[in-house]
Amino acid sequence: MRVFRQSDYKWQCDSCGLYFNAGKGGVCRSCKRALCSTHLYGSLFDRLKNSVSGKEARCPECRQRSSGS
Repeated sequence: MRVFRQSDYKWQCDSCGLYFNAGKGGVCRSCKRALCSTHLYGSLFDRLKNSVSGKEARCPECRQRSSGS
């Protein structure tokens, strides 16, 4: 009996159309778009910063909008 197994569900990135598995992307909390890891976090540094800070995931466009730039 397998207790932990890969998810059969895949989502499509609303930005680039790439299909991704659970844990490889997510939903932007501001605009509610399903995005792959590249489009959700922007860069590896931004992804690490987000995971350490514990803040909700927001795409680069929403982060830029909220900063007022």
